[in-house]
Amino acid sequence: MAKEKVDRDLGEVPTHGRRDEVSLLAVANVLLRSRRTLAILAGVGGLIGVLVATLSPRVYSANAKFIPGGTESTPSGLALAASQFGITLPNSNGAWGPSVYAELLRSRSLLEPIALDTVVVAEDGGKRETVLSLLGVDPQPTPRNTDIGVRKLSEHVEAAVVPELGAVSLTVTTKWPSVSLALAQKLVRGVGTFNLERRRSQAAAERQFVDAQAAESEHALRDAENALQEFLQRNREYSGSPQLAFDRDRLQRQVSLQQQIYTSLLQNREEARIREVRDTPVITVLEDPRLPVIGEPRNVVLKTLLGAIAGFLIGAVIALFRFGLSATERDRNAEAREFVRLLGGVVPRMRRRKESTQATVSR
Repeated sequence: MAKEKVDRDLGEVPTHGRRDEVSLLAVANVLLRSRRTLAILAGVGGLIGVLVATLSPRVYSANAKFIPGGTESTPSGLALAASQFGITLPNSNGAWGPSVYAELLRSRSLLEPIALDTVVVAEDGGKRETVLSLLGVDPQPTPRNTDIGVRKLSEHVEAAVVPELGAVSLTVTTKWPSVSLALAQKLVRGVGTFNLERRRSQAAAERQFVDAQAAESEHALRDAENALQEFLQRNREYSGSPQLAFDRDRLQRQVSLQQQIYTSLLQNREEARIREVRDTPVITVLEDPRLPVIGEPRNVVLKTLLGAIAGFLIGAVIALFRFGLSATERDRNAEAREFVRLLGGVVPRMRRRKESTQATVSR
């Protein structure tokens, strides 16, 4: 109450409301009072946006699109062989989807060999350069340089899944059209090679499994045949005995079953051997990378607008900061005047009390 009374006496507006909340109208007034500064900073920000857009080097993107292999619906030899023993295995053809290949395109296992490779820069007179040097990294293949190169290379590679097609879209963007094309081609070949090696390793593991199962099945077939042979040698006349006839039929069925299993395993083993050495593409390329002839848009209008907005916001922050400082200074001045006023009222009172006390003592 005393503070508000002092403010009214001094012609000041109470400041406790201003401390608790800031009116939108007050903010608008501050911005209007600083409109010239805001306009200048917005113009400077827009000009910087124009300069950044026009002076930045134009980039070129090479695009590719492929469908991962493994769309066959036939079960693998490993699944067929395992099914003979009552074991159900998932179909390996559909184990990896497009999302896995999209991550593979950004993985270190695929990017590191490319980062350590060289490409021909047609825009530089057909000069062959290392990918590390083109990325602005020391071309010495040290672990640190390799790690930096892989990280920078991943910034130029974009991979996305196309759900409608079940495909993977690849985009490589650099300052050189020939380099973008070369890197995109290397990535597509790398995916194909990686997938082919994975299929071959699966076929090799499948062949080894089938080999082991075929050997066991051969022993089981020999045992069943030996059991049938011994039965026939001991019982030359079995047709007159129902029990002997039943035992003979049971042994014959066991031999037939083992023959079927053994024959199936031999077929699967041959198929696995063929798949192990077969060199066929395991990805279907829908769109081959092509040499980009038109650069990516520089988005001059967008960058200019963003620069102007950034300049305006900076100006608004400065204006509000200055308003806050001036308001704080006014508050401090008002509090100082109030302190002096109160102190002036307290001192005479203390003097009067002191004088009255002295008068009482003298009496």
